[in-house]
Amino acid sequence: MAKKVREQAIALSSYLKSVNSEDISENQDVQRMFCWDNGAINELIYTVLNEDYIPPIILGEEELGDNLTQQYIVDGIQRTTALNKFRHMNWKTTKSFENSVIQYQKKRRDEKGHLIKDENGSILWDNCEFDIKNKTYEQLPDELKKKFDDYQIRIVIHQNCNMMEISKLVRRYNRNKSMGSNQKALTWIPTYARKIKNIANNEFYKNCVTYSSAKRKNGTYEQTVANSVMTVFHMDDWKKNPKDRNEFIEDSSSDEEFNTINTYGNRIAKVCGEKFQNLFVFKDIPVWFAVFHRFTKLGLEDSKFAEFLDELVNNLHNKVVDGWSYDMLDKEPGTSDKKLIQNKINTYISLMLEMFNLKNPIKSRVLESKNSNESTLSFVQENANPEATDEDVNAYSDLVDYCLDHNGIEVNAPIYQQCQTALIALMAYACENENEDKFEEWINKYKNTKKFSPSQKVNYDFMKRSFDKMANA
Repeated sequence: MAKKVREQAIALSSYLKSVNSEDISENQDVQRMFCWDNGAINELIYTVLNEDYIPPIILGEEELGDNLTQQYIVDGIQRTTALNKFRHMNWKTTKSFENSVIQYQKKRRDEKGHLIKDENGSILWDNCEFDIKNKTYEQLPDELKKKFDDYQIRIVIHQNCNMMEISKLVRRYNRNKSMGSNQKALTWIPTYARKIKNIANNEFYKNCVTYSSAKRKNGTYEQTVANSVMTVFHMDDWKKNPKDRNEFIEDSSSDEEFNTINTYGNRIAKVCGEKFQNLFVFKDIPVWFAVFHRFTKLGLEDSKFAEFLDELVNNLHNKVVDGWSYDMLDKEPGTSDKKLIQNKINTYISLMLEMFNLKNPIKSRVLESKNSNESTLSFVQENANPEATDEDVNAYSDLVDYCLDHNGIEVNAPIYQQCQTALIALMAYACENENEDKFEEWINKYKNTKKFSPSQKVNYDFMKRSFDKMANA
């Protein structure tokens, strides 16, 4: 019986040549379109030039009859397209690299380009470095061009297939799901990752939080632990992006801080049990750890904290303190905005201290309320994504906040103050059309606009036309 699978390693240049000549086809019936972002392409190019490991490309070989075959890419279409863009389509890398400097060796030459040899006739070599940020293939040194072309890429070929069998192979090899932002963020905190995972399974997370299989799988539990370390011990250094927060923790935290968070969680679980799962939602877990941290300074029994939460649910939820109430803050979009998190912490602490007839030395920083006559969710559903949920809106809001922050747009800028709902809807529209990478480019050009309509719908329509014009240019 003939072997079903054969393996080989060939030079990357030969593989891409076979793809471009369609000896190996990219157009298998059920393959998805290219969807990698610039950062993923950059890292793949770095991997090749650094001669590191790339998983094998999987091919399916269709029998055409008369001893004729056609090979199709089963798994590896994203890698193939990315490498081809760089090698043959003049694609330029961007600044989005974890590492971008490649070390290589170069033959030593004189001013006229002649090789320099030692007294024994042996070629002399130099160690060199080259930064591949913002570079095309043609801008690489000849040595790195050769390294790229000669890279040995492994190929696994499933033989004797028909098209239906190849489609099954595509499904089999593409069942995996890429790491989410929280899962990736955990890789930036290796010193404390094991401790974080252990805390995310303590009594607080078992009993006080409504269980979510999806959030357990996607790293949300672990990220709330890291976020709680930030809110309790490093709130002044809060970062919007989970990767940036975790990098900061890796450099600045300690075992003692994580042990404290673990202790707080178990203490809360002991007096609260499952009673306040509607308060301990994932977006607010870091807030409540910060509030409990303040509570521990009051010299009260832990049972008093549960009494406060009970009073908040039954009576204090709509009480306004310095312009905010629990109900108002709970409706605010976004989960990673520093000012919103600080307002929640300060407002809940104020309500707690007032209940216990204690003076509050902390004054809430008042943000101008961004509530409109229609909710952000309904606006997004009506104008951009009919199936959007509250969680989607929070994600869109976080993306908007990140783009504003990344482009130096302050919270008091007219575009933020007057168009927040419209901006969130526009981000939803961009995501639905797989153009979210264009949003940051658009906001950078639109950020200095001063005049806006009182109507979010009018603002959205104007911005959408502007965005479409740029995205389709």
